[in-house]
Amino acid sequence: MVPRPLSGIDIIEIDRIKSAIERYQDGFINRIYTPNEIAYCEKFFCKYEKYAARFAVKEAVAKVIKSGPRAFFLEMEIQIDTNGAPFLILSDTLKKIFPYEIEISMSHCKAYAVGMATAILA
Repeated sequence: MVPRPLSGIDIIEIDRIKSAIERYQDGFINRIYTPNEIAYCEKFFCKYEKYAARFAVKEAVAKVIKSGPRAFFLEMEIQIDTNGAPFLILSDTLKKIFPYEIEISMSHCKAYAVGMATAILA
């Protein structure tokens, strides 16, 4: 039997993330994003789009690994390579639970952000 890839996708309204950040401030940000992700997003004028895209990717990854929606958000970090492509770093804890490579993609427009994750099973 050929293994099939596992995938997840999520879309979020950017205004929902903006509202949560404005309402709950650091309480929300520090529950969802790593310090490196926060530093990255805060560099941009369009920071809410950056936060929303990362939120969507984390939700998509949660669907791939079949965890609760926010169970491991701080155990995963989205980084950007030298070519501008996003990639995912999993904590050692998550690697033990789900020891597969996960590829991600994310995008946003004025109103929405989308994230996708695919695990390649060997």
